[in-house]
Amino acid sequence: MPTIASSRTNEQRARVVFSISLLVAVARCVPSPGPAIGAAAPELDDAGDGAPAGAGLAPSSQGTPRVGSGDGDASGADLAASDAAGSPDDDKAASSMADEASSDDAAPSDDTTPADACPAPLAPGNLLIDELMIESVAGTGDYGEWLEVANLLDCAIDLRGLHGECPHGAKVVTFDVGDDVWIPAHGFFVVADSVDPSINHDLPGVVIGWLGSPGDVLRNDGTTVTLSLAGTAIDTLTYPELTLTVGASREFPSACDPSQRGDFTLWQPATASWFPGFYGTPGAPNSDVSCQ
Repeated sequence: MPTIASSRTNEQRARVVFSISLLVAVARCVPSPGPAIGAAAPELDDAGDGAPAGAGLAPSSQGTPRVGSGDGDASGADLAASDAAGSPDDDKAASSMADEASSDDAAPSDDTTPADACPAPLAPGNLLIDELMIESVAGTGDYGEWLEVANLLDCAIDLRGLHGECPHGAKVVTFDVGDDVWIPAHGFFVVADSVDPSINHDLPGVVIGWLGSPGDVLRNDGTTVTLSLAGTAIDTLTYPELTLTVGASREFPSACDPSQRGDFTLWQPATASWFPGFYGTPGAPNSDVSCQ
């Protein structure tokens, strides 16, 4: 009996050893899992906080940017698998990007346009020439002359396309505004012989120069100034020979109604000074004189 028991025990041990050997052999035949195709093992950044280096926008397998590894984001093989499957979120993002690109191409934004921009272009009666510096210095060679124009509208106007002209001897002096120049509601701009502050006595605000800076544009014995847009006269002022004070402008009072501008008995010498020795209110209301 002992011999039989020993034999059975040895037989059982042999079976166990055989089973273990078989399991080992099978395990060796099964390949171990490796990284997903196209997915690289994440590298630690310089801080060693476990975030993959170069986190941020990373190129996907399709060449479009995607968000790289970050809190709550998929990474590595998960992102690669999502790209390959074409997830709904990716389709929505791609569609949104395409819509934005199409919108940008169709209607580029203009950040310089004021919120209160006038909906229509300039029309007759929108502008008013209301101040004239006819003689800034005595004698000829006066490059400090200028005129002021008021915006009568309750919205901002764009001067792009505005044309000005004034007879000057046998010639006509002109200016043209080729870019966007915005004047606020009830604001002002100045047209001057020179745009050089050292010559025009540091005129403030928007200053437009006559072409060629000819000097002596505003004749002492009177002339006509016309402002137009696309051939339509926006404002025209013909002034007569006036009694002048050297270094002081003649102002049409802001308190007067624009319809009274043709009455030159209302035009008065400026009393406010914008520059030492020179009187006028360029770029501002003519509130230093009253409507009499």
